Amino acid sequence: MNINSQSAKSEARRVIRRARALIPPLERHSAESAVVAMAKQLGLLRRGLKIAAYIPAGSEFSPWLLMLNALVRGVDVYLPKVPKRGRKLSFVRLDSTNRWKLGPQNILEPLGGEICPPRNLDIVFLPLLGFDASLARMGQGGGYYDCTFEFRRLRQSWKKPRLVGLAFDVQYFEQLPVDTWDLRLDYILTGKKVWRKP
Repeated sequence: MNINSQSAKSEARRVIRRARALIPPLERHSAESAVVAMAKQLGLLRRGLKIAAYIPAGSEFSPWLLMLNALVRGVDVYLPKVPKRGRKLSFVRLDSTNRWKLGPQNILEPLGGEICPPRNLDIVFLPLLGFDASLARMGQGGGYYDCTFEFRRLRQSWKKPRLVGLAFDVQYFEQLPVDTWDLRLDYILTGKKVWRKP
């Protein structure tokens, strides 16, 4: 799919949400399992790393298998918490003591627990709505990830944390419109392919 203007974004979001919602459960599970194997092969689930993932909403790619595998391997896993004001996410460690509440976006968030600043994370697995071959990411439109990791755009060499999008193949677009504040990801994993920065 080719998107030629900003005004087409809302239509593109509608189309991709519909396509993503139609993915059968078996295909979803297969992609989610394959992504775990890809992440291991890429060294993204090594013991001692601090990674962030997310609680999936709607038909988003689910990182639950990824998070469970990470925890078993001794990886510290953090989940985003939406602020009451502003757009910068904080990240709370996932463990057995977490209590939960519905956040501002009606997504479960952990209460309490150890906080990890975004700059101290090693890997961030991000949700996305659409992506293209340049690893441009189209999100839901809230701008939380773009704002939280804006410091990554300013770095020329040291690229920490690495930003990894999780998606299904139907979320690929030939070209996305890119704004100056949009982050490009380091990898996108779809279960069938590892997309890398060109």
